[in-house]
Amino acid sequence: MKIFSKFYIFILILVLAGSCTDLVEEPVGYLSPEGYFLKEENVQSAINGCYGSMASSNYYGSGLTTPLQIMSDMVDLGFNFSNYADLNDFSHSTTNTFPLSIWKCSYGIIGIANTALYGVTQIDESQEVKNKLEAESRFVRAFVYYHLVRLFGEIPYIDNADTEISSVTKASVADVYINIIKDLEYAKEHLPMEHPDGDVRTRPSKGSAATVLASVNLTLGNWQEAYEQAKWVIDNAGSLNYALETDFQDLFRAETQDNSKEYIFAVDFLANQTGDNDVNSFTLENDQTIGAFNSVDGADKPWRGWSMLVPSLKVYETWDAKDYRKRVSLTDSIIMRDGTGIVRPYTEFNVTRPHAAKLERFSGEVKSSTAGWRSDMNYIAFRYGEVLLIAAEAGNEIGKTTEAVGYVNQIRARARLGGNVNWGGAGYGSYGPSTSPADVPAGINQDDFRTLVLEERRLELAFEFKRWYDIVRRDMGDQVFGANGLEPQPNFNKTKHYLLPIPQTEIDIHPKLEPQNPGY
Repeated sequence: MKIFSKFYIFILILVLAGSCTDLVEEPVGYLSPEGYFLKEENVQSAINGCYGSMASSNYYGSGLTTPLQIMSDMVDLGFNFSNYADLNDFSHSTTNTFPLSIWKCSYGIIGIANTALYGVTQIDESQEVKNKLEAESRFVRAFVYYHLVRLFGEIPYIDNADTEISSVTKASVADVYINIIKDLEYAKEHLPMEHPDGDVRTRPSKGSAATVLASVNLTLGNWQEAYEQAKWVIDNAGSLNYALETDFQDLFRAETQDNSKEYIFAVDFLANQTGDNDVNSFTLENDQTIGAFNSVDGADKPWRGWSMLVPSLKVYETWDAKDYRKRVSLTDSIIMRDGTGIVRPYTEFNVTRPHAAKLERFSGEVKSSTAGWRSDMNYIAFRYGEVLLIAAEAGNEIGKTTEAVGYVNQIRARARLGGNVNWGGAGYGSYGPSTSPADVPAGINQDDFRTLVLEERRLELAFEFKRWYDIVRRDMGDQVFGANGLEPQPNFNKTKHYLLPIPQTEIDIHPKLEPQNPGY
């Protein structure tokens, strides 16, 4: 495992290409950073390289998000491909390609962020400008480490662009979180209230930092801190320009998502376009495939998916049909995209189950004439609806159940409004106000509300890469993968499978990564 030096021209190639790299790769040359980091825009270009890498197929495009979907109880496998199937049924080993992809890409992004932080020390700018650049770099670093520590547990914590391999050892989980929180607190202090990219929100603001801080503390069970950070976002929603979308579907509609007040931090795929609407419209490494994985098979039909990541039928059957979020999140029929207007029910799909629809139905222009995976749909990493649910869950734990109920009721009231899921001016239809989901019963006790809010997260945030983390942090594995769960998995063993294995190729190169995670 090679750790990036600030002198590697390799890092600058990454900044320009916005791609991820193998940590064991040799540097291809040297370049003094003093010759590159001269102005604010040079550091900003390095930070932008982080965002490009986040949008690579090895990270949010698929490499990170595919495991997060299929390891949860909300997504099953449609077709049996080995690396996918092994994660789905918890038979994966230390050589599964997904952990390696996550590991390599994560440390590639961290390497760029650390190089940007070095660049801050080199530029001749005001302290205010330096603080802002440092804050944005530290937010990115914290965001990536937050995924890494939840997936792998003890990991190397690298916070210097000139770290040498001989000094690298694994840090404790507690120490990694301490550093994540420090970075996010700095980011919250020095980032602007308004998002630097306006309504697109693919760069962070104070609200982004506070939201991730709330999520981190929720994961750690620091209920008071999680509540306070979420409450800060809620209390400052006007200044931050945050609010719930009126129509739940509009959150997942490519043509409206850039103007959504509900977005708090998103991963930008559209910014990685390099041409017009053709197969080469995205850079080689920057494409997103989860929409195609979720969507109805196949390339030989006027649909545009692969039916690989498909919910179990039980997910569909147990979801209240009156809940508008079900209609937005799942598709049980499709309109043929050949102009005929013919509707096909899910019983005629190649995989005869309703499919996930959030990231595919309104994904914008398709950037390939075959499988159609390069759409301009950005992915929501955090949104205001989740902030309300964090405040509800944490508030309940500190004795504020009555207040917490109000946050869930805001989420449910929006769902009851219904909305419009028409596609191409025909077909899916508009859905008027509903009586479901009803408000939370008055006087609900703390234990019952705890169960309720976790279920609310499962439905509200379905297919948004959150459920696996909820299962782990609340130790629900035996329940959700048991005989009565949505997706029974007899291989599941929580003492092993709450963590992914450290990639064996990394351990072979760098033995200080031993011991391997338990059970592998």
